[in-house]
Amino acid sequence: MKSIKAAFSRTPKTTPPAAPKVPSTVSSSSSSTSTKPPAQMKPPAASSSSPPPSASPVPRPSTPDKTSQGDAFKPSMSSPASSSSSSSSPRPNINAHELQGPQLQAPQLSESEIQDLALGRTPGKGKAAAPRPEIQQVCEEMKQELPGAEVLRYTDQGGHPMLKKPGLPSGTDAGVCSAMTSEWIRTGIEAGGDPKKGSQAFGKVTDHQFGGLIDKQHAESLQGDAIRRKNNANIDSISKLQDDIAALKLKQAQRGAINEKLTDPDLSPDERQSLLAQRKALNHEIKAGSAQAKQDSEAITQTHHELQAQTDAFRAGRGGGYPGVRVQDYEPIQGDSFAQKLFDGTKENGHYRMGLRKPGEAAEGHVIGLHKTDGESRLMDANTAEWKTNNHKDLVNLTAEHIDRLYPGYESFDLTRYG
Repeated sequence: MKSIKAAFSRTPKTTPPAAPKVPSTVSSSSSSTSTKPPAQMKPPAASSSSPPPSASPVPRPSTPDKTSQGDAFKPSMSSPASSSSSSSSPRPNINAHELQGPQLQAPQLSESEIQDLALGRTPGKGKAAAPRPEIQQVCEEMKQELPGAEVLRYTDQGGHPMLKKPGLPSGTDAGVCSAMTSEWIRTGIEAGGDPKKGSQAFGKVTDHQFGGLIDKQHAESLQGDAIRRKNNANIDSISKLQDDIAALKLKQAQRGAINEKLTDPDLSPDERQSLLAQRKALNHEIKAGSAQAKQDSEAITQTHHELQAQTDAFRAGRGGGYPGVRVQDYEPIQGDSFAQKLFDGTKENGHYRMGLRKPGEAAEGHVIGLHKTDGESRLMDANTAEWKTNNHKDLVNLTAEHIDRLYPGYESFDLTRYG
């Protein structure tokens, strides 16, 4: 692909508390001792989409008895006869703590860490993954080219430890750029379009909930595959219907030819009887075939409406759950015209999802998020960082610089606006 240079002038530059310890009182005829059993630990909350790991670092409690822990150690009621002997020989005090073993400290885990452990992932609560040196270098080079651009936070999905683990869910082997862009759009819209607030909310997602991005990307992949399979099956149904209609037309033509022959006065009785039998069979086949074609056509139409609704929901999900407007279908990325097309397509304020596609591919291969305002604007590329620019033109220049440096193998792009 030709090198793409900027077409516009550039502007200078709490963790949860441990489970409470419930006192357990042990009764006796002469005295009682109050002891504290060890805190019950809650197991990690397993995700509905993945089974819990085989060896969890957080021990699970055994199945509780029907009675409460305190009741389990109550002595049985004594008869009046035994009461007098017990006064001369008092019962020993029972220490429930010693009976249950050493007390264990409840794990100091956040909700996000517990979810990561349940899914067999590395907990990453509380800090962002450090970007790789090569990503920092390319960002510094782009900042030199565009003095008005500023890195708000590095994203560098390729360097995140969670994406380096084996056995990743389907659809996440190439990263989570789509899910990250979706969450970036969602947090931006829910921040009322304020770039600073939107960026802060997005940072909480990337720093504290990266496991959720993996799950979201996986779910999106499954949803997209299901829609694709259903659409392909509907296309096959349309093709079969077309073949069936062609066969019906052929039978109708055969029936017309028989009707023409039946007008011949020189036909013998046997010939006429044979033609009438053929016409009767054709009438039956045409009637049954027409009814089936009508039924198949109605089913195809119904499936088409279902696919449209599912596709709309899928596209909304990729925009953070908000409906989007397709601003531009796939257009070629060619020289200086790309920057002009991008500028024209992002004139309205809002969040944009820009899909990039390689030659010969039907689906997008990468996604970049853009947020255009009347003042400061933002760009989010899951492979580099979340950026801030001074204005719309700088946003377009920064996007063109990304395409030129990082994605020369992509030949077309589309735009969808959200919010």
